[in-house]
Amino acid sequence: MSPAVNRFAVVLNTNAKKVTDDVAQLSSEIVPPEDLFLSDSAEDSEAIARVLVERGYETVFAGGGDGTVMHLINQLARYPLEQQPAIGILKLGTGNAMARMVSSGNVQGDLKSFMHSATREVMPISLVETEGIRCPFAGVGVDAAILNDYRFAKDNWGSSVLKPVVQSVGGYFLAFFARTVPRMAGDALLGNRAEVRVTVANGDAQRVGPGGQLGESFAAGSLLYEGPLTAVLAGTVPFYGYGMKVLPYATLDPRRMHLRVTDLSAARALAILPSIWKGEVQNAQIYDFLVSEVRIELSQEVPFQIGGDAAGHRTKVVLRTIPNCVRLLKLL
Repeated sequence: MSPAVNRFAVVLNTNAKKVTDDVAQLSSEIVPPEDLFLSDSAEDSEAIARVLVERGYETVFAGGGDGTVMHLINQLARYPLEQQPAIGILKLGTGNAMARMVSSGNVQGDLKSFMHSATREVMPISLVETEGIRCPFAGVGVDAAILNDYRFAKDNWGSSVLKPVVQSVGGYFLAFFARTVPRMAGDALLGNRAEVRVTVANGDAQRVGPGGQLGESFAAGSLLYEGPLTAVLAGTVPFYGYGMKVLPYATLDPRRMHLRVTDLSAARALAILPSIWKGEVQNAQIYDFLVSEVRIELSQEVPFQIGGDAAGHRTKVVLRTIPNCVRLLKLL
């Protein structure tokens, strides 16, 4: 099959909320049918990635949220970077953490802008790797617990009168207030709170102060934090879902991810939520570092999330940075 020089492909996750038949049809009107791929499973992603590399596409657009982009990236990672197409992101999913860095959010506008632009701005980004999976962010603690509770809300309340709330950002708040907060409060009263030990597993680490000011350095084997756990978050992109800029120092150094550890209580976290959302929070119970690789050891099983997908519970997690391993097409 001849190389797809100057052609681009579009991969749409048909399970994503905003990937409707109308969007697929509009995309097919802009993109030749042979360059439009519809996916609804991990097996589809693997086969599509193989075709993308075999055909030699220079660019592929992924639409369907962080999970869609993450699955595609992990399938393409099986091939040398020079064989991988640059990735454009169409903002169609729920989380869209990566899309906020590079996409306008208008599918037809982004595709047409790309087609008619004489220049291509490609931005290399680093990723987090854990358990063999590459992702923009991962974490243990309350953020993963909220995802578990949000999944429960969708499964149990998604067909009720609460459906409009559950299928929007309100669903996360509903899950948080209805399930996560009461459970955290109960655990606190019973003294059933996890302890965590975070150490530098490899490479170096450095403390980050207010405004991104770099401070104390740590060598491999050093202890970064030991104590009560609310959440340990790490990522190479600043955003979580819905524009929450929870990792504001994620792009300071492509060699290292932003690690944030906190033991804030649920009540205190709620009180400063606007500042957390904007990435402007400064609190003595929030500890920020730039790290290459860390080991997280927990006193009991704690909820774990990978790239915004609930991933069960863990007592031990290793997170490492893979520098500049993906090329994102910037459309902003």
